[in-house]
Amino acid sequence: MTGSKTLGILGKKLGMTQIFQADGTCVPVTILQAGPCKVLQVKMKAAAEHPEGHRASTRNAGKKRGKQSAPRAADGYYAVQLGFGDKPARVSTKAELGHAKKAGVEGSKRLVREFRLEAAPTQKPGDDVTVAVLDGVKFVDVTGTTKGRGWAGTIKRYSFSRQPTSHGNSLNHRTGGGLGRQHSISSGVPKGKRMAGHYGVERVTVQRLPVVKIDAERNLIYVNGAVPGHRNGFVEIRRTVKKERVIIGSMPAEKFAAQKAMLAKGKK
Repeated sequence: MTGSKTLGILGKKLGMTQIFQADGTCVPVTILQAGPCKVLQVKMKAAAEHPEGHRASTRNAGKKRGKQSAPRAADGYYAVQLGFGDKPARVSTKAELGHAKKAGVEGSKRLVREFRLEAAPTQKPGDDVTVAVLDGVKFVDVTGTTKGRGWAGTIKRYSFSRQPTSHGNSLNHRTGGGLGRQHSISSGVPKGKRMAGHYGVERVTVQRLPVVKIDAERNLIYVNGAVPGHRNGFVEIRRTVKKERVIIGSMPAEKFAAQKAMLAKGKK
């Protein structure tokens, strides 16, 4: 089963280290804190599927009419909204505090994300979601925000090559070169032209990272590979959407075949 519409978990990136496997291979890993998260809202395809006490909604119609209750409309899809990281009330809006209060949660959350599901969720508002939701998962997709690198040129931003440093090319070694279309009917800069500009601070998903270890007591998950973002940056972790291949142990066999062969040769 893939994670296209399965429940994931929110967390943050703690840093990198290395772990030695039982066969002696050294594996670089990224440590992620996965949860605990609070369920802030549960969405159902039909209004009748909501549990008792959540089938009506209220709205404030002003001083004269006051709060009015009405049947809750259908959401049209199944989803679970999770919140991670406590946010002080002094920096929270009244809407955030009110939304968390409906779920029975004290204070708002710094990171709020929604996970769509195929079937009706079993979680209820106010429930805790821990790293145990990923038990038995061998590969995960991690989404984060990349580091900000400010204004960058084409060489740093897109790995362009330098221009020739021979005679005649004066002070143009790292420039982007011609833009094209100056003498055509469609003048101007083409859409999507790779030029200098702001680099980083983008939402990036790294797919199919192998899960090396899960520490349920401390809500930690160790994945093999790089995760976008800086330390303590928020991430979303979900079951991979790609098909899982045959693996040996907890790591891809084709990735560490050379290390295993060298280790076996040294033991002979």
